[in-house]
Amino acid sequence: MMSKAADYAVVYDISSNKKRRQVSRLLKGFGFRIQQSVFECRLDNKGKRDLLKELRQLEVKTGFIKVYKLQHHFKPREIGCRKSSDIDDDSAFII
Repeated sequence: MMSKAADYAVVYDISSNKKRRQVSRLLKGFGFRIQQSVFECRLDNKGKRDLLKELRQLEVKTGFIKVYKLQHHFKPREIGCRKSSDIDDDSAFII
């Protein structure tokens, strides 16, 4: 039986450049970058266990790494994004 996958946001703030690069490289194997220190990952139970195990093995001591399960039963709120009929892709991002 296949495990159901869920989406997770992984955020980190690490002062060590070496550890920050290690975390970034590791996360690229599990998901995709949203912002400089934020990744989104779609993981089944095994993938989540593997990610947490590998993050612990990095032994980050100067900062934090947090993993949040994204709840899709809530309607997401996109701040700075609005629908516009005059834009080709039907959305404009306000910068």
